[in-house]
Amino acid sequence: MDIIEAVKTRKSIRKFKKDDLDLNQIKKIIEISINSPSGGNAQNWFTYIIKNKSILDKMRNEVETVYKQITGKDAPAVYAFFNEAPVVLAVVEKPYIGSLDPIIENADKSRSHDRKFIVNPGLQGVSSFITHILLVAHNEGLGTCWMTGPLIAKPEIESILGIKSPDNLVALIPIGKPVERQSKTSRMDVNEVIKIVE
Repeated sequence: MDIIEAVKTRKSIRKFKKDDLDLNQIKKIIEISINSPSGGNAQNWFTYIIKNKSILDKMRNEVETVYKQITGKDAPAVYAFFNEAPVVLAVVEKPYIGSLDPIIENADKSRSHDRKFIVNPGLQGVSSFITHILLVAHNEGLGTCWMTGPLIAKPEIESILGIKSPDNLVALIPIGKPVERQSKTSRMDVNEVIKIVE
């Protein structure tokens, strides 16, 4: 599959076959994805490969509990289906400090705030890594879904996995052999998302 086909045909998959996955295939996907760009080549990402069903069930239970506490309602499946996949990747952002960040911090607090929390180069690098995982997995015939909804229970999930500050859980990616969706959600027309500056 070439890169254009991969980008155009990848879909978010929320139903998976029960088939187990070879951990070597998962490691291969991550090894290829390490080639993602990151600010200053920081490569400030880390991945937990979770196969343990009791841990995944515990994570889902925390998501459902927190969702109910906050909303008074049961969590919709879109928040909690991840434990139905044979493997879940928990992607962590490691600390990122650019070479100019300490200087900006001292010279201009407002600009420093914007760089850390709006530009957020550290998170951009991890997001690129996640995108590569999704595309490489698709190329391998696997389905994935980039999930941030479960992070309504971020502290609880981090505690279960032993993730400690300053590391920061940013996404869960269930991965498995897909039960294929018949359609792909429509995308915007290119003219809606561009402005040419000449």
